[in-house]
Amino acid sequence: MKIHARTERLVLRDWTPGDVEPYAALVADPEVMQYIGNGQTRSREYAEDFVAEQIHHQKTRGWMRFVVEEAASGLFAGFCGLDDKTGRLDFGWRYAKAFWGRGYGFEAAAAALYVAQNAFGLTRITCQSVLDNPGSIRIMQKMGMSEIGTYVAYGETVVVYGFPGEWPDGFSVPRE
Repeated sequence: MKIHARTERLVLRDWTPGDVEPYAALVADPEVMQYIGNGQTRSREYAEDFVAEQIHHQKTRGWMRFVVEEAASGLFAGFCGLDDKTGRLDFGWRYAKAFWGRGYGFEAAAAALYVAQNAFGLTRITCQSVLDNPGSIRIMQKMGMSEIGTYVAYGETVVVYGFPGEWPDGFSVPRE
């Protein structure tokens, strides 16, 4: 299993089949999923498919939404990294509630962003969140991103953040 980054408190690593159980628990939690997509929890089958997709990405391109593991305990905390399902590089994260409020979100995001930009040369990275999720928006701002657009999904305003210098002509957003 490849480790992509270490911080003082976290390890960002590849996925393994053993990550299905903790990821399934994470996406089955209504509070965790409150601001994700339509706000609905996800099934174990969804978790299995997601982990399989991440394992495929790590084998074929090297970057993905990396597992975030708490270094001291070795526990699965969540994920942080990139996907390109939207046709653009979308940086995102999701953490189990037991790891909220400790500053892990920004710590992992800073490490994953460094890996994305320096190990993989990725640019034109975006993040998005509903406006009602100030914690995620705060992480985006701490990463040095600024708002580059908004759109509506599932009846909610979604704000898109990026590095303005990488989007000099603006950003066209999807339509609901």
